[in-house]
Amino acid sequence: MKHRCSLVWLAACLLSITPVIVKAQQPAGENDANLSELLYRPIKPTAKIMEGAEPSRQVSATRSSVNVRSLRAAPKWNLAAENVASPIHIDNLQLLPEKVTVKKADATLYCTPPTVTIGCCSYNIKDEAANKNLLYASPAAVFSNEADARTFAQSLTPKVPFFLPYTNSKVYPAGAWKYDDGSGHGSVDFLKTADAYGPGIDPTFGVYASAAGKVVTAMWDNFFGNVVIIEHKATDGTLYRTGYFHLRGGFDHDLARAKVIPVSDPTNKDARDTKYKKFANLPNPSTQLWGTNAQQLKVKVGDEVYAGQQIAWAGNTGFGGAGWGLNQDGTPSNPNTGNNHLHFMLWVKSPGAGADWMEVDAYGVYATSDNSNSSCYEVGASGGFNRFFAPFYPSFHNVPVQYITRYWGYYTGMGMSLQTLSVHKSGNQYLASGSFQYGLPTAWYCRINMNGTQYQQYFDEYYGKGYIPRQISVTNDNAGNPLFTVIWQQKGNENFAAVHNATDEVYAAKWKTYVEQQKMRVTEHVVYYVGGKRYHAGVFGSSNPGGFYMYYGLNTTDFTKKFDELNKAGLMTVNVNIEENGNQNNVGGLWWPRNKAYYSYMNMSPADYQAKFTDLTAQGFRLFRVQGYDNSSRFAAIWMK
Repeated sequence: MKHRCSLVWLAACLLSITPVIVKAQQPAGENDANLSELLYRPIKPTAKIMEGAEPSRQVSATRSSVNVRSLRAAPKWNLAAENVASPIHIDNLQLLPEKVTVKKADATLYCTPPTVTIGCCSYNIKDEAANKNLLYASPAAVFSNEADARTFAQSLTPKVPFFLPYTNSKVYPAGAWKYDDGSGHGSVDFLKTADAYGPGIDPTFGVYASAAGKVVTAMWDNFFGNVVIIEHKATDGTLYRTGYFHLRGGFDHDLARAKVIPVSDPTNKDARDTKYKKFANLPNPSTQLWGTNAQQLKVKVGDEVYAGQQIAWAGNTGFGGAGWGLNQDGTPSNPNTGNNHLHFMLWVKSPGAGADWMEVDAYGVYATSDNSNSSCYEVGASGGFNRFFAPFYPSFHNVPVQYITRYWGYYTGMGMSLQTLSVHKSGNQYLASGSFQYGLPTAWYCRINMNGTQYQQYFDEYYGKGYIPRQISVTNDNAGNPLFTVIWQQKGNENFAAVHNATDEVYAAKWKTYVEQQKMRVTEHVVYYVGGKRYHAGVFGSSNPGGFYMYYGLNTTDFTKKFDELNKAGLMTVNVNIEENGNQNNVGGLWWPRNKAYYSYMNMSPADYQAKFTDLTAQGFRLFRVQGYDNSSRFAAIWMK
């Protein structure tokens, strides 16, 4: 049977039958945020306290047509016997440094951390997988002084990415590591903004595993309500645990458990357990406050979960949850929420004998939650500790470039490498789209927004270290001059040549020399415009010899025809380059012999791109290349398996 691949604005091609795309499932009623923006969108300030200090106790997340300029395919040949030891002289290029310079945050976002060794909170919680109680404790239980605790906290760096445990765009951190009045907390509380609930509106939201791991606890506790604890293991063996508290476990289950909790002092009308038991025994309990029977824990002990897998629904279970938001008679002080929120904790293995697991601030702030310090939770804020919550997803789009440079070590420190990176503009702001991935060579370089002189300087430096450009992205500064973003890879035994700022005439001459005469092929090519004039940047190489095709200056109709033609000939796109020239876009492409399944799309809106990424990732495809264009409103991308 023959299978046909076609492109009409959006192109897709596979080696065999195109698999069925299954969209990722989302909980009913969820108001999902743009996943690329969720982790760095501004934090809404609040002074609201969800819980008070909790004493130590025992407890059992196009355009118009233009002239077409095409370059014919080089003939197919085998260059294995033609490689020579001496490299071809390089023309013009540049590189990115070993370390991207981190700009210091604005003074208004520099946060001075308060005391790390808060005197709260330590809990004995059952590890159901190991069938024993473990002590999850404050740094104060482990360190005898603040200086040692602070030194240890400053040494901590995340070895696995941790993501916010929600996707709902109305959720924000309402309670911090340490509260306004100085009482300790040792965790972060999340809830919806005030405009996200009202009479008859369920205040809950989906709770998701913050990182991949194994469920070690999934139980009911009278104080914490429904609890889930997940253990996470980094590639180097480092262990972490995250805890999710006050979750919903089903209307009947939660109400029945709350009605029979023991009360320590029935005469104390202000006691949280007393008020909570009254709350459970109020007539006509509302599903708005208690949830439905369908809103149960979605995981059990022993389950392996992936980052972002839904594990539960936020709730108010346990007198440590709802009890803070109840009047003496058991009625909610806020009748619309009943203090529905997620209490989230992050632990590292304790460095001392005072606990089994020690609490750390997932934001790396250890700050209060009052309005003056709310900016400390925003991406880009500087403090004395490393942030554990990811500043952006490993595959990201439309992220301000300053966040990429500010948190350059977040993913690279975990052994990830940069597969693709595109810098593009939105007005006068530089945005970035790309992907950090595991399984790539760990020796590489990248530099962002270099001018032509800087690019040449870095090219020379990295070439001297044995690296050559692998991928190039070009945007323009506010004066219209080109800025180059380049990823380098280690050079093998192949010959290569590289150019940038080459006119059509210069590039054609290079083509004749390297392709027609020296039998090399194009491994990278981008077109960009300066003052309405077309320029080229790219790389010629002798590695992976074989036939190839390269075209540029095509309108979308001609590009579509060429895509179909070359697909039938057994080639695949390894680069789709959108050539922006004022109000007119053209398209160029680079094709190699097809040897794997792939998808290629262009003209995607940010929402389209997010949807395609989600669907294709679920099918095992990895982002190979991405480009943002049209004022960051459109994307072209290639996925491969």
